[in-house]
Amino acid sequence: MSYINVNSSIFNGIQLEPEIAPMKKGTAKGWGMTYSWVSLPVTEKNKHMNIVDPARDWCIEQYGKSGARWFEKAGKFYFKDEKDMTVFILRWS
Repeated sequence: MSYINVNSSIFNGIQLEPEIAPMKKGTAKGWGMTYSWVSLPVTEKNKHMNIVDPARDWCIEQYGKSGARWFEKAGKFYFKDEKDMTVFILRWS
């Protein structure tokens, strides 16, 4: 499993607030498929908030029920299509 710091690779030089745990992404294999995953960034402002539920609700609105196209597990969002993950990153970073 590999991961990179999304902010340092995509949004070089743009940071709105200090991050305690930056958004990360990587790949994982399961159910005979490869999924791209991303974790939400934790900031001083949101560290005590439930940041997963609003993102999960947004995914349901955008992509339908959790299943083969996307799912969330332990705060990581997994996507079958890299384009879906890119849209997620743009919305939640």
